[in-house]
Amino acid sequence: MFLSRTARFLLVASAGLWLGAAIMLGFGVAPVNFGVAEQWELTGSNPVMPEQNVNYRTIGGELTGLSIIRMNQLESVFLMLMVIGLAIMWSKDYGKRNARITLSVLVLCSAILFTVYALWIGAEMTEIRTTVPLDFSIEDDALKSEHQLRFDALHPWYTRLMGLNMIVLASILAVTEFRLTESR
Repeated sequence: MFLSRTARFLLVASAGLWLGAAIMLGFGVAPVNFGVAEQWELTGSNPVMPEQNVNYRTIGGELTGLSIIRMNQLESVFLMLMVIGLAIMWSKDYGKRNARITLSVLVLCSAILFTVYALWIGAEMTEIRTTVPLDFSIEDDALKSEHQLRFDALHPWYTRLMGLNMIVLASILAVTEFRLTESR
């Protein structure tokens, strides 16, 4: 009984916290960072790349990018806890077999999505953002550097895959809540 409750708690808490963190990033962090930076007309200089043209989008992006890096660290922990919860379920035959299979597939999908958007795409975006002076005031693609164009191409993919993972996380919560406690 204790292990089955622990397994369920790990899945629900991890998926719920992960989903909540993603919602907070999209609703509370990014728009606030960019909105305040624009409203305050923030400018300045990048101490690491003094040659970079800095405007409100550069500052909002830097603040949001640093928040995303921290969130990715939390996401790694949440994924690990979900895997532990799933392993407990399988070791104790907790819940319906079909529900465990469904949860396993969903956690695998979440792991794959996280790997792609955070560890591959996010890492490349961070590498570009921290090593190349990007000019976010340029809106004409013909005037953007190769690195700027690459960054701009990666950004929507990061957002889409993270959004898809949010659907997967909500599905993990739903399966855990509504199918797992049914009799075998």
